Amino acid sequence: MITIEMPLIQAISEENRNYIRYFDEKLGHVPNLYLSMMHSNHAFRNFYRFHGRKTSLSLKEREAISLVMAQLNNSLYCLSAHTMIAKLNGFSEEEIMQLRDGKANFDTKLATLARLVKSMAVRKGKNITNELNAFFDAGYTKEHLLDVLETIGESYMSNFMAKTMQVPLDFPEAPVLKKNDEDENDDIA
Repeated sequence: MITIEMPLIQAISEENRNYIRYFDEKLGHVPNLYLSMMHSNHAFRNFYRFHGRKTSLSLKEREAISLVMAQLNNSLYCLSAHTMIAKLNGFSEEEIMQLRDGKANFDTKLATLARLVKSMAVRKGKNITNELNAFFDAGYTKEHLLDVLETIGESYMSNFMAKTMQVPLDFPEAPVLKKNDEDENDDIA
């Protein structure tokens, strides 16, 4: 197995060093995923701008999508990061575990969103008519759908970067989600 070390600060571009100073000031550290992207002069800036885009989705909706996708992509780093972020956004441990499983018994609208995201990812966008109808019936719009797709894409990028770069955890490790027999074919990565 190839080990990809975190970049040395002196090897990071000046623009990326500005981001490091920003995160040190705001968070007290740079998340390892972000630091790993700084092997490139452009990757982090491009990702961060995309991450900061305007969206019709609430923070809770974006976190729900991120949790579903990190679980399906089996990205421990992203599961751990988004578990912590979800807690900061008011989700309980039990709610987080439900969302990771593509469910939300505590909120019907989020349940519809989580089901759609899980179905889209598992079925690669095919045979999701029932989930799409439920999504629109729940009050979501075409704008929401496009923002969901962008958030799924963002999740794929960060999940695969974390796994490929073997980013070390700098968040408390997310607990394991116990799988049901019906969930055996859900892992998409």
